[in-house]
Amino acid sequence: MSSAKRQNYTMKNKTYPILAFVVIISQTLLAQTPYERLGQKAMTNGNFSNASLYFEKAYNTDPANMNALWLMGYSSYHAADYSKSISAFDKLIAMKPTETAAYYYRGKAKVLQASNITDYRSKDHETLLLGAIKDFSTAIDLTPNDMKLYQNRGLAYQDYAVFKIQKVQGVYSKTVALKNLKLSVLDFEKVKVENGERRDISALIQKSKDIISDLN
Repeated sequence: MSSAKRQNYTMKNKTYPILAFVVIISQTLLAQTPYERLGQKAMTNGNFSNASLYFEKAYNTDPANMNALWLMGYSSYHAADYSKSISAFDKLIAMKPTETAAYYYRGKAKVLQASNITDYRSKDHETLLLGAIKDFSTAIDLTPNDMKLYQNRGLAYQDYAVFKIQKVQGVYSKTVALKNLKLSVLDFEKVKVENGERRDISALIQKSKDIISDLN
């Protein structure tokens, strides 16, 4: 995949779920610390970098504050500070292993962090993509009817397959690529069954099938 195509893929999949943001804000109106209120104000203004700093201060003041930890991970994700987002969700999941949304955003952060690594020889690239697949799978186990989880896991499978067909020593594996492409099709087709009119899902299915055809 060319750098231009990879950048296009990344931008298309770096979504900002406004509804989820509104829900988070509504859930944090009570029992807020001063730093949380400042963080909430920064998020409302779209300043996710500052929000992340405020929520980090709130968490550092009270390491048991899962709300501050969650919002630190969320705001860091939207500030494109993926390492910090992953770290925050690592801590949150350790405290609350059934938090589906934490796995979801950690998985998305890992995919985007991997896309920033241009050296395919870096072990971090593969580790991040496999970690994302695992996160989405865990989220699916917790919330099996949420189609966005299947869509994002399908994208992660597809991205990992594209990574595995790079002609780089220690990376290339046609067998692994084909396996992950077929898994991506299964996930996308599940989404399409629920949302038959979505042309973007049809395009993703076709993309995986085209790569499969090229490899065979």
